[in-house]
Amino acid sequence: MKSKLLLSLLLVSGIVGCAQTYTLKGYNGPEVMQNTEVVQVSKQCLYAKLRPNVHYLNVKTDQGRVMVPVNVTCEPY
Repeated sequence: MKSKLLLSLLLVSGIVGCAQTYTLKGYNGPEVMQNTEVVQVSKQCLYAKLRPNVHYLNVKTDQGRVMVPVNVTCEPY
């Protein structure tokens, strides 16, 4: 159980870390969350014995489309 949670947290942080390397030209949507923010909120969900759910937006960049995190909610298992 803990290994699944740790794996999902590492996956989320890896995806978020990759998304942060692109410049978001002409982006006027919700504020993009930083990698540390996503990890902190996800840890708070796990401490409360809830499942973190990261919400992404598909944003067009110079290198193509990329998914950027904009919100994290805690949901029951």
